[in-house]
Amino acid sequence: MTVTAVEEYIKGKYKIYLNDEFAFVLYKGELRKTGIELFAELEESKIEEIIENIVYKRAILRAMNLLKNRDYTERSLRRKLKEGLYTDEVIERALGYVKSYGYIDDCRYARNYIRNNVKLRSRKEICLKLLEKGISSEIIDLAFEEENDEDTGEGETDLMRRLLMKKCRSTDATDPAGRRKILSYMYAKGFSMDKTERLLDEVLLDITS
Repeated sequence: MTVTAVEEYIKGKYKIYLNDEFAFVLYKGELRKTGIELFAELEESKIEEIIENIVYKRAILRAMNLLKNRDYTERSLRRKLKEGLYTDEVIERALGYVKSYGYIDDCRYARNYIRNNVKLRSRKEICLKLLEKGISSEIIDLAFEEENDEDTGEGETDLMRRLLMKKCRSTDATDPAGRRKILSYMYAKGFSMDKTERLLDEVLLDITS
């Protein structure tokens, strides 16, 4: 194949095109090491060697460096590697490598997120946030089960009580219009209407007793 373009897109980083199609990114030192230059002819074995020994290994290192600082979902890590202009094939291989060692685990990510947010958000809000992060509904349900439904349920109940107490301080829940306003607020937060109404009655009883 022929090197048809060598484009510097960031200082020290070059896009390499083979037969007019983007192939991979090389750093300046890697260009020298491989001897790639414009209009050079590359054997398939040479291309495979560059991808295997340079590009793929660099993709793994990039993924590992990202994971040192915080957890990533599989989709978010894929997006970060995509930003580095790694090809889909290289990205999938790099993800397979870090997954095989347990460095990314969407179920673990979901469990941690649930544990950290169960007293701050409704289950519905948590589910929506995790879906936005690319975690499937099946994994989310499994994560909730593994975090123990009874414990997470109590956490949500406590959160609902705190929110209702706060709203009752600023809104007259004994007035039908005020009650509807509070119920609408809680419903918009993702809490069930039946449970909200029951807890609101309990909160009102505590306030007035």
